[in-house]
Amino acid sequence: MKFARGFKLLFLISFFCICAPGQVLNKDQAVEVRFDFPHNEIVMQVRIDGKGPFNMLLDTGTDPSAIDLATAKVIGLKLRSTGHKGSGGGTDVNLAYETKFSLIEVATLTAKNVDAAAIDLSRISERMGIPIHGVLGQSFLKDRIVQIDYPHGLVRFVERSPFSKTPGQPNGPTFTTVPFRYKDNVLIDGILVNGKPLTASLDTGSSGTFDLSPAAVTLLGLDDEASKGKVNNSVGYNGKFENHAGKLMNVTIGGISTDAPDVIFFAKGTGHDKVPWGINIGNVFLKNFVLTLDYRSKTITFQRP
Repeated sequence: MKFARGFKLLFLISFFCICAPGQVLNKDQAVEVRFDFPHNEIVMQVRIDGKGPFNMLLDTGTDPSAIDLATAKVIGLKLRSTGHKGSGGGTDVNLAYETKFSLIEVATLTAKNVDAAAIDLSRISERMGIPIHGVLGQSFLKDRIVQIDYPHGLVRFVERSPFSKTPGQPNGPTFTTVPFRYKDNVLIDGILVNGKPLTASLDTGSSGTFDLSPAAVTLLGLDDEASKGKVNNSVGYNGKFENHAGKLMNVTIGGISTDAPDVIFFAKGTGHDKVPWGINIGNVFLKNFVLTLDYRSKTITFQRP
């Protein structure tokens, strides 16, 4: 969801030894946090302003961060009096109110004065089957080096990239590093989808494999297939919406090539018409990797067992 001041909240739930050279981290080099993975979503225990712990999602696709309205009242957060509807999945009106976390505690890692938006997350909690109190997004992740070890259920926050002293490796099927840029999303240019280059959004708040924007569906000539695909129901910050499921021929990210992956075709008018990406990369794909997001050097490294 994007505010007029540049804030965005975008979240989607759709239901339909791993070491390379230089990857191993000593405990004194990292804050290591275990996470749960219900419905292919990263859920961490977080304390806010001395209260909690709260269930919070780790979502590279949310900007700034988010807190449930009811939880914001429990914590005693001050909210702006005027709410804003932002971009994101769904067609309902779900207003978000600017606020700020004085202190975030994730294990021994702390952050102060973190921008956030308070929004009703009750429908997301209902779909997840557990209370979701908030989302750690761009305002918390920016300028950090974050390693998500999906196979072991661990998130590591490190001060130095585990690859800073590693000689450059050629991209291959088990180890690939790609550059990214940030514009409301973590964007990777030049991802090949059915042989055509698209801009991708890497979204740790998406529980699917891949999603195509309406514009990308048309660009790839998949409108007919999308209209005939199996009906799929999703829920975003702005409520529930309907789309269709199908298959792609291939998706290639650096040296990683995936044939016949599942895809969700986003329909027009469901909150994805003006997104800056063509394909969204979700957790069903990412969960096979150790993912290192270096927000300082703007690189993403995918490692697969």
